[in-house]
Amino acid sequence: MASALGRFDAAVLAGVVLVTTGAVLGNGVLFMSATVPFVYAVAATVSRPPPPSITVERSFDPAVVTPGQPTTVTLTVRNEGDRILPDVRVHDRPPEQVRVMGRPCGCLSLRPGETDTISYEVVAGDGEYDFGDPTARFRPLSAVESRTDRLAASGDETLRCRPLTTAPEIRAAADQRIGIRTADTPGSGLEFHSVREHRHGDAASRVDWRGFAKTGDMTTVNFRETNASETAVVVDARTPGRVVRAPGHPTAAEFAAHAAEQLVDRLLAADHRVGLAALGIDAEAVGATTPSDRAGRPWVPIGDDATTRTRTEAVLKAVIDAAAAERAAPQPAFAGSVRHRAEATNAAALRDRLPRASDVVLVSPLLDDAPLSLARTLSAAGHAVVVVSPNMADRARDATENGIGARVAGIQRDLRLRRLRSRDIRVVDWETTGPLSVAMEGSA
Repeated sequence: MASALGRFDAAVLAGVVLVTTGAVLGNGVLFMSATVPFVYAVAATVSRPPPPSITVERSFDPAVVTPGQPTTVTLTVRNEGDRILPDVRVHDRPPEQVRVMGRPCGCLSLRPGETDTISYEVVAGDGEYDFGDPTARFRPLSAVESRTDRLAASGDETLRCRPLTTAPEIRAAADQRIGIRTADTPGSGLEFHSVREHRHGDAASRVDWRGFAKTGDMTTVNFRETNASETAVVVDARTPGRVVRAPGHPTAAEFAAHAAEQLVDRLLAADHRVGLAALGIDAEAVGATTPSDRAGRPWVPIGDDATTRTRTEAVLKAVIDAAAAERAAPQPAFAGSVRHRAEATNAAALRDRLPRASDVVLVSPLLDDAPLSLARTLSAAGHAVVVVSPNMADRARDATENGIGARVAGIQRDLRLRRLRSRDIRVVDWETTGPLSVAMEGSA
């Protein structure tokens, strides 16, 4: 839909007034002065901007991003007409839910067939975001009139923001993979256990062929067997984690939920038994029928069947929805987390649900002391505990919008990491701009 905003009518009106006044008063000067606005009006008519003759193509780089990762939006503008466009001002329409860094607009001058670009960056949380049609305003050299049109942009229209799907390798504090527990009995596996006499029916792959070549005696190699253990993933979605690094970024609790989702998927895909607990939401908030612990929080019993998968997906979706709702509402930036009162994790209610020999992966941004107490309590009870912590504080230290509060929160988080490691609890410090799998490997 186009709209013309010009000075043509004003020039004509001024000319008519001067002619009329000059004629009535017999003033030749006023009569002759009327030629100025009439010439101006004629010039405006001659130089009136042409109809739209440009095309706009939008592109995202990268096309699919992770929550909190900046993506570059580029508008490629091309003059498809045969006239010079000396003043073209293009303004894109990004969705309100994303944070815009830079200016989504630009002023261009295009010859026939010439192309120019406008670029800016946006940051979004988990989800899909539709961009509106950009607008373009045309003005001639005389600048006496302008024309504004909304243009249908080709190319990318929807920005898709999804968590990283790289399956992380999970190792316990004793450098064993969580979800796999080493047995003392010999059998098939990867780690050498012993050698025995060859028996009829032994697999050829387990024959010690090198020893046979040297001695002529055929022996069979035993490896240490590994058995699937039971693992509980605990995601910390309490209020202290429902803060953002900057407006438009995902909350710390959302990052924790995405990490928990990757860990659960990896373990279930490897045929391990998995359970899930969520701190900070009520079981009633979960869409599917889900059991709870004594504190009323969702608890998915350890298993590996379809029901386990359905329940874990429902709980994690409820966690992300709750955190995203607070991200969309007005709230303090990341620095606000230091002002939250610590919420208890109620370790006893969680311990009641955990099998005695189960491993625990606690996913928490560590923005208060409660997760430390939970990790120490579970470790003291004999559970192998790994803490996976999305690092929100470290990057916020350089953000002037967060100021001293962010610096204090970052220092406090560093101290919590050291306190956990001093208790021989393995900690994965995940910088959320990179894959979780890289962070897991780096902390092994």
